[in-house]
Amino acid sequence: MRPERPGGAAPGTAPLSHPEPLDAFARTGAALGSRYRLERIAASSAERVLFEAYDETLKRRVSLRINFYLEPEARAWFLREAEALGQLDHSAIRHVYDAGVVGDLAYRVGNWIDGEGLQSAVERGPRPLPTVLALARDLLGGLEHAHLHGIIVRRVAPATVLVTSAGRGTVTDLRYCSYVLPAIPAGAAPSDQSFMAPEVRGGAAGDPTGDVYTAGALLYYVVTGQEPPLDPARARRPSELRPTTPRAIERLILRAMQPVPEDRYLTAAEMLEDLAADAGIFETRAVSVGGGTSGPDEDRPRWEQRLRRALGDDYELLALLGTGGFGRVYRVRDLHLEREVALKVLQPSLTQDSEVVERFRREAQLAARLSHPNIVNIYDIAGRSGLIWYTMELINGPSLAQLVEREGPAPVDRVVRLLREALSALAHAHGSGLVHRDIKPENMLIAPDGSLQITDFGLALALRGKFGGATSQSGTPQFASPEQLLGERVDQRSDLYSLAAVAYYALLGKAPFPGLTVEQVLAKQTTNQLPTSRGAREDVSDALERALDRALSAEVEARYPSAAEFLQAVNRATDNSGLEPVADWARAAARWLRGSPLD
Repeated sequence: MRPERPGGAAPGTAPLSHPEPLDAFARTGAALGSRYRLERIAASSAERVLFEAYDETLKRRVSLRINFYLEPEARAWFLREAEALGQLDHSAIRHVYDAGVVGDLAYRVGNWIDGEGLQSAVERGPRPLPTVLALARDLLGGLEHAHLHGIIVRRVAPATVLVTSAGRGTVTDLRYCSYVLPAIPAGAAPSDQSFMAPEVRGGAAGDPTGDVYTAGALLYYVVTGQEPPLDPARARRPSELRPTTPRAIERLILRAMQPVPEDRYLTAAEMLEDLAADAGIFETRAVSVGGGTSGPDEDRPRWEQRLRRALGDDYELLALLGTGGFGRVYRVRDLHLEREVALKVLQPSLTQDSEVVERFRREAQLAARLSHPNIVNIYDIAGRSGLIWYTMELINGPSLAQLVEREGPAPVDRVVRLLREALSALAHAHGSGLVHRDIKPENMLIAPDGSLQITDFGLALALRGKFGGATSQSGTPQFASPEQLLGERVDQRSDLYSLAAVAYYALLGKAPFPGLTVEQVLAKQTTNQLPTSRGAREDVSDALERALDRALSAEVEARYPSAAEFLQAVNRATDNSGLEPVADWARAAARWLRGSPLD
């Protein structure tokens, strides 16, 4: 039998005795057994026992709370609370089906809730952030419902809330609410006053701003795992105690817990609207830390509002990392696992066709099976509200395109390392039956340690369909193979062509076949107008240039048949090249991560 935390008892009143379980069963069964079958004692205190029972008439489980006080004041208090609960009909407040007095017992019957006390749940650790958001909505909705019926709850404490395994919350105790105030015996006071507004602790009847405070205090507790101090001015910011706390939740809590009532939300509805508003879930729009735009900047707030609504309680939007023809990439916080990941959301125009969506999901599943140190891991794919996205490993570093734009052409040894790592990754992917189809500098990320991470495997094929080739759709035809730009069938040799073009870009600081249109690029590709890297870079060996030129052949059959053979050619060209190590781009990537200029 679990002891119940009474939250304060009336001085001068005493129960007949603290009933032993068998005695409580016997006395309650004798009084109410004709209607209710007692299953077990769920909780107990000196003055009350809570049974899980079964209503034999209506054939449903119920909660049966028994009061053992004989004193009229205490019994009146118990019954007045039952009246208060009976005035309300909200899923976040326990329902009352019946109440009364039988012999020397007062009782009330309510809905049975499969869950545990919030205090017990938090004692195991702060609540998962998505369940915090669900609890906040339940609590604020219940408080607003009570206010509309003229009841100020005044106190919601961990011991008075039950939570289900899904995180839904229910207030079970209104013994100190405004409706019950006339019946509270003199001197009775709750023991958990840190969850009451300062003015209510001082004896005020309270108003909706006081309930806003108690909601903020309870959310502070479930987020941090710590009871708030009596003086709200001494409360530490939730993010100091739990760094992954979303900014919007922290802002919500701190405003609700203001010492001066006028500085809080004026109503629970206002607080709930701020929580629920798609523009208000996060304090500011995501801050851009990447390059490029895919439309007018004024479109960003509308886009991000829609995305935030779709992401719901799963992710917090933190920063815009980049944009392109397919969509946008954001740094987000996974609220379930409390870690930062990258999230790529596709343009809605790309997901109107059900075949495209199905193909995208299938390709994402294939890409998620790849496990290689130079391939970005895919974690999840999901969609909601007409949007579809996938989450992947967050690489805290720039793309190759960003580094070349800021730093200029890369050292030869850096390009050779890039080729080796990329070819190793492509060999793994091709061996698994997956062709990238959109190898370009923007999809090649440089981690802080200087290693290469390739992203967006399978995306090009998934979205090709009615929208055209992936590379032309993204606006970068300079790195696509001729067969891809012509809309012909492609295989792994198309990836090798694109990688060689990327290597030339890294060496020269520009694409090997520049052009503003697909036609201009194709004209140069198909006439084999190969760039001369040695003319601009004396440190590029003849052997390395020949290795790249073969991969850049316009004729598919003239290229390397596999990534493994291309890698062997690169190794032969560089094994005795006399290359001397130069400053690795890891330093540049690290400076990028710190936000320092890339000189």
